[in-house]
Amino acid sequence: MAEFSRPLRFKNVCPIRFMLIDLKISNFALIERAEIGAGTGFNVLTGETGAGKSILIKAMGLLIGERATGDQVGTKSPKAVVEAAFDIAQTPRAKAFLDDNGIDTCDDSLIISREIEKTGRSKVRLNGRIANNTILRELGELLVDFHGQHENQKLLHSEAHLGYLDAFGDKKHTQSREKVRELYKAWREVERKINELSRNEQERAQRLDMLQFQATEIDKAKLESGEDESLAEDRTRLMNAESLRSSADECAAYLYGDEEPGALSLGRQALKAAKLLQQTDEKIGVWVEQMQSAILELEDAAESARDYAQSLEADPQRLEQIEARLSKINRLRRNYGSNTDEILAYRQQIEGEIQSLNFSDEQIADLKTEASNRQKEFFTSAQKLSDTRKKLAKSFGSEVVKQLAGLAMEKARFEVGFEPLENGSSDGIDKCEFLFSANPGQPLRPLAKIASGGEISRVMLGLRTVLRGTTAETSVPVVIFDEVDTGIGGLTAEKVGEKMQQIAANHQVFCITHLPQIAKRADHHFRVEKRAGRDETKVDVTPLEGDNRILELARMMGSESQSNLDHARELLGSAKRDEKA
Repeated sequence: MAEFSRPLRFKNVCPIRFMLIDLKISNFALIERAEIGAGTGFNVLTGETGAGKSILIKAMGLLIGERATGDQVGTKSPKAVVEAAFDIAQTPRAKAFLDDNGIDTCDDSLIISREIEKTGRSKVRLNGRIANNTILRELGELLVDFHGQHENQKLLHSEAHLGYLDAFGDKKHTQSREKVRELYKAWREVERKINELSRNEQERAQRLDMLQFQATEIDKAKLESGEDESLAEDRTRLMNAESLRSSADECAAYLYGDEEPGALSLGRQALKAAKLLQQTDEKIGVWVEQMQSAILELEDAAESARDYAQSLEADPQRLEQIEARLSKINRLRRNYGSNTDEILAYRQQIEGEIQSLNFSDEQIADLKTEASNRQKEFFTSAQKLSDTRKKLAKSFGSEVVKQLAGLAMEKARFEVGFEPLENGSSDGIDKCEFLFSANPGQPLRPLAKIASGGEISRVMLGLRTVLRGTTAETSVPVVIFDEVDTGIGGLTAEKVGEKMQQIAANHQVFCITHLPQIAKRADHHFRVEKRAGRDETKVDVTPLEGDNRILELARMMGSESQSNLDHARELLGSAKRDEKA
């Protein structure tokens, strides 16, 4: 099994190391552990059908927010664990997303961990901090792009097509798009204000009357911060004045002394005796000072006790005033807050709404004029952007067709179809969708409706190559191709491998393949093997180099015969020559 102590780091590509522990998939009894540490550029995983390659892909899916189920947990463990380490130094969008969500990335590293319980519940951690699956899915879209034979890939979602087309444009086009977004936002903000102010007049008047009544009621009470707590304390003292005064008198009596010597008189006698001792032994001067200090404090305490007792007088009138005041405050508390501070805060809060409701017809008229102007400005700029997009779409389609021709689809057609958006959006007034036809005589159809897995794979690669280096592409550092070579072979397989190698110049690419024409171009080649025991199944992921890689390529051709071994050497040699060229 391959062991890697830490994630690799390198320029412009995001390395990834993921580890799968005790995860059961499909018909496997128990996948105890599988681990892979990937390198730069093009990483290929090969192995027999059923060897466990799909388990590694499933693990990656879980790490970017795909749904977890309880049957993914092995029978011998209470949970399954999937973990990955990313270097995000060259991934600013992911770093910004993590910062916005309070995830620390000070060393440009990200550890994603997900635990799945037998109940199907899962726990997500990002750099050790608990996160929910929604955040994980949004983050995953910034880190990993999946391409599989039948998966709903992002490039098959028509909602994403406009963004890819815009990404093909130059800096001037990007600036125009951003201007349209800003104009749309400004227009809609004015519309929001109008809608907020132009509520049903009766509803507005009723709301205003209610808020003004509440404000008047609170203002009349003339509340002070913390007043309710202070009054409650006064009420407690007045209600218990007699018992409090009795206890205070008793305390003063013990200190001063009445019929018997009190604490003060006894203390003074003790001090007098101590001073006599001090005349003979100066060492006791320290505790003589302590006794003097204690007597002074007792004198202060005695005075305080006597003053407190004298201050406590039954005052039924004052108690009645306090009760009335607390009763008024309690009525306000039931409606506006649990204490006077919350009531005063509520009063401040409704003041803003009162002011907004006290608007004039002139204000609404001014806003409507402003909205009309902003709307015209938006649609003018959006129309210019739309015209630019349609010109851009022709160049974009031509480039994609060129790439498809290099993938043995010489007769393929590709265009960008447009539909107008009557009310506009932050993207302008266009809705677009990629249209495709593989063979002459076939009409152009939406890309999402292409049936052939091989066609889908090649269109994906063609689009990837055209968009290579654009913001839309370089922002997602890891690209995974899961058996996208289905239905192809020969020269087409050579071209597919070449395109993947080109994409790996700007990404870290993972590819599960059964074709030696693709595997030969890998920067790093891994063999996946399954070892079945009596009651468990293990998956080993082994990096291949030298003769071991030649043996694997020969196996992929059908056998390890001498002719296949010679052919495998030739394949590796041709790949190296192509790379140098």
